[in-house]
Amino acid sequence: MAIFNKDMIELAGKNDFFQKEVYRDAKVQIVLMSIPEGEDIGMETHPADQTTFFVSGDGQATVDGGHTKVSVNHLIVIPKGAEHNIINKGSGPLKLFSVYAPPAEPAGVAHKTKADAEAAEEGIVSRAAKKIKAAIKG
Repeated sequence: MAIFNKDMIELAGKNDFFQKEVYRDAKVQIVLMSIPEGEDIGMETHPADQTTFFVSGDGQATVDGGHTKVSVNHLIVIPKGAEHNIINKGSGPLKLFSVYAPPAEPAGVAHKTKADAEAAEEGIVSRAAKKIKAAIKG
C-alpha cells in the first residue's frame, strides 16, 4: 500500500474545485473544498464522522442548529449524523479539507462547482427512486 503523505495546506490552498477527493481507502476519505464567496455547501448529514480544517477564508459552520465562526487554522468536528452546513462569509474563497471516517462521499468525487455537485447528487437520488419503484412493481 502506498503511503499518503501530502502538504494538505498547499493542496487545499491551490484547489479550485468545489469538491475534490484526494485520498480514499476502506476506512478514511479526504476531500478538498473551495467554497466561493457568499456560497455554502448546503445543509447535509453524513453516515460518518467529519473533521474539517480551514486553510483560507472566513465562514460559519452550523452543526445541529448551533453556529460557530470558522477561519484559517481552525478545525471543527462534525459527528456522524449531525445536520450541518458551512457558509463562506468572507471576501474570497473559503478553502478547507475534510476527513471522513468512514468515507461519506462517492468514490472519486470531483465537482468543479456546487451546481455540478448538486446535479450529481440529484442523479443518485433519481436512480435510487427508480430502483425502489421497480422493486415495488416487481
